[in-house]
Amino acid sequence: MLLEDFYTYTIDSQDDNSIELSIEINKDHQIFEGHFPGIPIVPGVCQIQMVKEILSKHLNKKLQLKTSKAIKFLGMLNPNETTSIKGVINYKPSETGTYVNAILSNENSIILKLSGEYCER
Repeated sequence: MLLEDFYTYTIDSQDDNSIELSIEINKDHQIFEGHFPGIPIVPGVCQIQMVKEILSKHLNKKLQLKTSKAIKFLGMLNPNETTSIKGVINYKPSETGTYVNAILSNENSIILKLSGEYCER
């Protein structure tokens, strides 16, 4: 789990099927020693994990990614340049799981677009 050690977040607003949040990345986390030395970049797998952890906590369910229609990394997040990002997670529960469309972005661009289905573990 990355929450609290790699990142923290606050919910800015929410409704029945949407969360808007602010995320703070820990720029001193040891993961940046290897990804990549001298040019730290938040790994894509960590971005996907952040979406899952935030949604799991919000819904109070242990979730896993069941299927994904699209996962697009559209920009890089260098914690030496910015540690603050925004997130929007739209979700819709169904009989088979929870459909999700999520976006992570910084001030200048979208970093991640994710569309998929999560199910309970």
